[in-house]
Amino acid sequence: MPAAPPATPIVALLTDFGVGDWYVGAMKGEILRRAPHAHLVDVTHGLPPHQVLPGAFVLHCAAGSFPAGTIFCCVVDPGVGTERRALCGRVGPWLFSGPDNGLLSGLLEGLAPDDLDLHRIENPEFRNERVSSTFHGRDLFAPAAARLALGFDPAQAGPPVADPLRLPLFELAEQADRLTGRVVLIDQFGNLVTNIRRRSHGAWFEPGRFVIHAGALRLDTLSTTFGEVRHVQALAYWGSAGTLEIAVNQGSAAGLTGLRLGDAIDVERR
Repeated sequence: MPAAPPATPIVALLTDFGVGDWYVGAMKGEILRRAPHAHLVDVTHGLPPHQVLPGAFVLHCAAGSFPAGTIFCCVVDPGVGTERRALCGRVGPWLFSGPDNGLLSGLLEGLAPDDLDLHRIENPEFRNERVSSTFHGRDLFAPAAARLALGFDPAQAGPPVADPLRLPLFELAEQADRLTGRVVLIDQFGNLVTNIRRRSHGAWFEPGRFVIHAGALRLDTLSTTFGEVRHVQALAYWGSAGTLEIAVNQGSAAGLTGLRLGDAIDVERR
């Protein structure tokens, strides 16, 4: 028997499916026909296709705004149909269903072993009867999320997984006079979101003592608001996720610099 689930369990969906096709709707349908009382929330379906690292970053940023017990059903899955594992279970205060490809990297950071309880999705009751080799979002992850919403123990899904794949989401190269991070997200405004965190590397940005290199762009000050610079002028600032961002006031930093996901952002000490 399942444990008593929340009266209205929250299932938050995060995918790279976009909104122009039927994929997101099919996933929602699979959840609702099993758990009609679930409250479905779209975190985003606009992630860059096939790019796991931005998905991991967005999940890391968004999860803290959700209450404990929220079920994150996540699909950025370029390895769909391969030997990569399909997972569901508990990650800290939340629940998760999705591929074992690094999407959990941000949530796993600093997590104690006792706060992790992941399992392979193998039990037929946690999946569709027929499983497509190209749409595990509908056939594995949505049914598993619904099962969790009904209060079933994730241990019933299948064997435990103690070693989920971790990507170097916040890994930086640090030398005496240079710090190198990378672009982990480009938002719809063309802002370059980096993995350089204020809490760990804010000391690098002492006024008058640093230069940020973003492609050919050079910035030697940090702004607080976009309004501090002229229209279409570039700026650097600590973004709402707590990491360094490069933007253009009412323009696109990605367009200005030509930088793409994974490209380096250097901070030089002067």
